[in-house]
Amino acid sequence: MKKIITYFLLILLLIVLSGLYVVEMNLRDWRADELRPHYEYTVKIDGLSGTEVSGTTKILVPIPATKEGVFAITPSQEKPSFFKSLLQEYVFHTPEKYIRGIYFENTTESLDNKSLNGNWTTSIVSTKHGPMLEFRTNESVLADISFSKIVVLEQMNNEDPINESSPILYPIASEVSSVGEDYQYFRSMSRVITYETYIEMSDNINSKDIINKDIKFDISLEVYPDVTERDGDKGTYKNKLDVVVAESGELKKNATIETYF
Repeated sequence: MKKIITYFLLILLLIVLSGLYVVEMNLRDWRADELRPHYEYTVKIDGLSGTEVSGTTKILVPIPATKEGVFAITPSQEKPSFFKSLLQEYVFHTPEKYIRGIYFENTTESLDNKSLNGNWTTSIVSTKHGPMLEFRTNESVLADISFSKIVVLEQMNNEDPINESSPILYPIASEVSSVGEDYQYFRSMSRVITYETYIEMSDNINSKDIINKDIKFDISLEVYPDVTERDGDKGTYKNKLDVVVAESGELKKNATIETYF
């Protein structure tokens, strides 16, 4: 009798552990994008609201890409194993669309052909400097721009993102102009890198009324590692372009990258 009870308890324990394992794997597979290696790309342009213009207005800003202008790799959709599919379908009754595995939008899918307030539309365009993100509208009265996206990454390198094929605000108009190191927050170290990049505004944004407004560009690219891994709180870097402009055309402006490790 004792052996039967022991065997029963062992089988029950095995079933419970197997169930917990599958649940844990399922939760990990379907965890939020913010818990995976990812970047958060944000573009805010203030000072446009209420401005009257004629014709098509175009604004070009840096886009997340490697220093060669290549978009970062996004994880491919992976089908679950046969055993896991059986458990999900017949034990946990997981909907079919989830059994197929999670799908991640890449940079093009996330940034291209989006509609924003003020009838702005986005498009990834080729320029003489490489790909950039364009905001375009035919409205005669402009609105401010606010745009933000999260893109999951296959991999990233925070210690030297420029030279290790990690996404930065591209294009680079000059080589790294300054590097500084200091220690912050006890044992965490930060490094700041500065380089030049481009922004561009169409010539119809050139009247005295517009110039007096000062148009503020606040563009950021924050890259994060997998926080579920060991030392997941390390490996972040933040790329920023924060400038006020008072002229149209193609402009070179400083961007900074601050890494934490």
